[in-house]
Amino acid sequence: MPKVIPGGIYLCQVSGTVSCGACCGLYNVANVSRTSLSAMLAHRSVQFQKIPRTVAAIDEFAARMQAVEPQHRPFPQFHHCPFIGLIGTDRQRVGCLLHPLAEGNAGIDYRGLSYYGGLACRSYFCPAPHELPARCKRILQTVIDDWYTYGLIITEAVLAGAIFGRIETMLGGSLVPELFDKNPAARAALNELLRIKIDWPYRPAHADTPCHHFFPDAGYVKPAIDYETIGVRPAPADDILVELVSEFKSADDLADARDRIARAIQNVVAALASKI
Repeated sequence: MPKVIPGGIYLCQVSGTVSCGACCGLYNVANVSRTSLSAMLAHRSVQFQKIPRTVAAIDEFAARMQAVEPQHRPFPQFHHCPFIGLIGTDRQRVGCLLHPLAEGNAGIDYRGLSYYGGLACRSYFCPAPHELPARCKRILQTVIDDWYTYGLIITEAVLAGAIFGRIETMLGGSLVPELFDKNPAARAALNELLRIKIDWPYRPAHADTPCHHFFPDAGYVKPAIDYETIGVRPAPADDILVELVSEFKSADDLADARDRIARAIQNVVAALASKI
């Protein structure tokens, strides 16, 4: 862990089941379903424990994984690291198989053998630590209890910020993690809202992946909504729809999408308000 944590809150490794490997291209795969991704990571972890810790063996491992795994990338310019796997007790969270604390590495840092090298792994962070308010980061760490959802959401700084902003506006005050501590209904409602990112029905076929390219130097911009074609005026809350990457074929589709988001947010607000 770096001596100075960007944004003051460490987001990468949170608990025994919550962590993020999105910057390693974790979700930049052909099949990003939880089942497929979990199976791929579990296979890597088992196979990595079988190899000697030599440069040649580690390089051969990477080549072998790349040979047996589909290499289609939703974002070709976004590197997917073959050394990300499942780590920790019972391998319940994602992490780097080359890290000095990873199983079998005896405290030796092998990250220099990765594509970007050890320095990048130790020092390069996604925008979320800097852009998300501290209260939002702590709430996400408090409420989300699995690595799959956490990694998809914590890196979506603009989306998460927009969602929390809408909840706070309706609630009439700032959110704090303590509001969710003893409120299982609010925790469940927020998790349900965040899972919209995973199963969003209006994601276009050409971008049918919850993966996104969050590095600012990549020049990637999420496509705008084509209001003119469907004959509808923009609305302030549509920023969430843009961040989800949405395409609408009709005004009814857009109305349904807006309603889905509004109802999910209202469920969170109602659960929180009942305890305040």
